[in-house]
Amino acid sequence: MVFLVFTPDSFIIMLQGIVSKENEVDSRGRSTDHHLAHIMTLPIPTQRLNQATMALLLWAAMSSFIFLQAADYQSQTTKDPDISVEFLKLRVIPLEKFELQVETEAWQELLKSKATEIIELEIQEISAEGKEEDQINQRVAEKVRERTLIADRMTIVMNAFQTKGGDLAEYKDYMASVTGIQVDIKEIGKTSSRVVSWLKSEEGGIRWAMNLLWFVVTLIVFRFIALLLGNITRKALERAAGNSSELLKNFFTHAVRKLIFLVGLIVALDLIGIKSGPFLAAFGAAGFILGFALQDTLANLAAGIMILFHRPYDIGNFVTAGGVTGKVTRMNLAATTFLTGDNQQVIVPNGSIWGDVITNVTGSETRRVDMSFGISYDDDTDKAESLILDILKQHPKVLKHPAPTVKTHELGDFSVNLICRPWVKTADYWTVHWDIIKQVKKRFDVEGLSFPYPQHDVHVSQVS
Repeated sequence: MVFLVFTPDSFIIMLQGIVSKENEVDSRGRSTDHHLAHIMTLPIPTQRLNQATMALLLWAAMSSFIFLQAADYQSQTTKDPDISVEFLKLRVIPLEKFELQVETEAWQELLKSKATEIIELEIQEISAEGKEEDQINQRVAEKVRERTLIADRMTIVMNAFQTKGGDLAEYKDYMASVTGIQVDIKEIGKTSSRVVSWLKSEEGGIRWAMNLLWFVVTLIVFRFIALLLGNITRKALERAAGNSSELLKNFFTHAVRKLIFLVGLIVALDLIGIKSGPFLAAFGAAGFILGFALQDTLANLAAGIMILFHRPYDIGNFVTAGGVTGKVTRMNLAATTFLTGDNQQVIVPNGSIWGDVITNVTGSETRRVDMSFGISYDDDTDKAESLILDILKQHPKVLKHPAPTVKTHELGDFSVNLICRPWVKTADYWTVHWDIIKQVKKRFDVEGLSFPYPQHDVHVSQVS
């Protein structure tokens, strides 16, 4: 039942508003706000007294009306204790809060009655023996099944009551106390019999077995859907942006798969009667706390997202970043793994990479090979340029476009320096570099061009 209570203090406040202003202060000059206990002793004019009386009558009438309205309502859903769950869920939707409280208390009475019947049978079972004991055990199992049915339906009504703002603490405690399975190790035979009966009952073991089966099947189905949608997402990204980052593709693919599987987990939990709301709230609170505890990690994740969208490098590129030079072998939102030239594996946090200069050595399809050769001041520079250019034209991996460049670059301290700048595919960079140096040395030796050693001329003067 729900009652609206008007306290005497409420009525005093109503009455105080009716009293005229000239009577608000007594003969000693003290405000009636500080002397509510003496308000009835103040001289009240007849007209004001009549108004106070009418207010009192109105308050009594309203209280009586609301009380009778709450008292007249009778439970509708408990008329048929075997009411279907689906029908019951619909019946409680339009009910108001005080009506749902009446329904909850009515189902609690049914639960209490059934629990009492079970206790009476258990008392009889103490003195029973043989077949009579087995029969009582069967009756207890049947009553337990009926109690489970009532508890299930009471739970539906309680959830609706809570949705409308009701407090379920008392009802939940009572349900937990009367629906638990008590195990006595001294009566293990009776206990095992009841457990077996519960496992065989439709509202006990069979129902939970079906729930578990549906839970597993739902997870398997959503796992398959997650894999399928993940593959579709990856193919869509490849068609929409074929040159997009591998990390970007992996990020969206894994995100779709995990999101779909999370939805499947929520659906599976709901199928077995576990509400996902508290879990989501707990995850939200945990995420808020971890946000403060893992600030550095979150900074790395933010840097990983920036690398993801700006794509300064990708898996397979040869990069100098974060103080490390090597081939990128693995990437995620937190860190990047490099394989150095001497086969060392170096893991660098993305925060260190994004906050430093990034040099992508293999980011382009072609590269220019910069080399320099020094000849003696006595040698012919035109001949040297012609020989180097001829070597470049004959090399199969030197690109014709852009054309290679060979020029006399500077006059050094002990040599005339020529630059050699052919263009090659990035993958052929070092092959061409080493081949050209070797061939230039051989041709210069054949043609009589020399590579001068560093030397200094020292002039000695004799002073008389």
